[in-house]
Formats: sequence, C-alpha cells, structure tokens
Amino acid sequence: MHKMDSSPLPKARVSEVLGLLEILDDEGGRVDLYKLGRSLGHNIDELVSTIETAQLFSLVDVDNGDVLFTEAGRKFTQGTMEERKEYIASVLSNLPYMEMLLTALAQNEEHAVDLEFLEEIIDGSYTEREIQTYVRNLLDWARFAELVWVDSDEQEIHLETEEENQEENS
Repeated sequence: MHKMDSSPLPKARVSEVLGLLEILDDEGGRVDLYKLGRSLGHNIDELVSTIETAQLFSLVDVDNGDVLFTEAGRKFTQGTMEERKEYIASVLSNLPYMEMLLTALAQNEEHAVDLEFLEEIIDGSYTEREIQTYVRNLLDWARFAELVWVDSDEQEIHLETEEENQEENS
C-alpha cells in the first residue's frame, strides 16, 4: 500500500477530484467505494489517490466502505467557480510545500522561481516519477486556485498577482 507522507501533497489532479464530487452529488452525497471505482473507471490505486486528495481538501470522508461529503464538500459542490477557487486557495496556501513555494515567489523580485525549485523542496524520499507527479498535481491545484501561473517555455512558476489578472482580462 502507500506510505504516509510527512507533508501532505495532492495525489490526484483537479479534474479527478471534481469528477468524484460530481458522482457523490448525483448519488445524494454518499456512495459505496466499489461502485465509485466503477463509475470513475479507476483502478484501486487511482481511486485511493483521488479520495486522499479530496480528503486533503476536507471535501470527503470515508465511513464503512462509503465515500461521503463533508459539510465543506457539499458547500464546495454547490458553490460558484469563484467560491471553489477561493476555498482551494485557502486550503492549499496552508500546505507546507505550497507555503514554501508562495514564500519563495513573494520574496523573489520577479515573483518567479524555476520549476526545479519545487522539485527540490519536495521530500527526497520519493522516486523521480513520484516527484514529477506531485509537482504536476500541486501546480494543477495552484493554477486552479489562481495562486500561480506556469511559463512552460521558460520552465518557471510565477506568482499570480492582481495586476496580471487585470492585464489578462483587458
């Protein structure tokens, strides 16, 4: 089975967790794990990763083989996209690796760091493949929450600022 992380990291992407929440919502907020696995078309490892990530954001709980909404999960599912982004941003900002990244971005004059920075701060006890997955997932959630943007050409992570949002929207 999976080893427990010393610092929590999202093990699944935004779309996987949103899919899980959609199914839960359709099922009235509670669904059997096996039925859920069939509905999502995930193997058990993918399913566990998706559920663990939803738990990381306090969106679901597991009880007697069922996955169910927490109050936050129900509220999240019923919220607007803006409310969802704000909720994820507030939880994500308190995760140790994200805190380190946001601090580094805030302290850098250009509000940017190399993608390697994130790879380096993620615990060295992971395989290269796990590190790449965690970096991808963490950035996926951070972009969803509009905390950062990524320049893939330059391989840089940038702090999302109000100025940039206004420039993008004009």
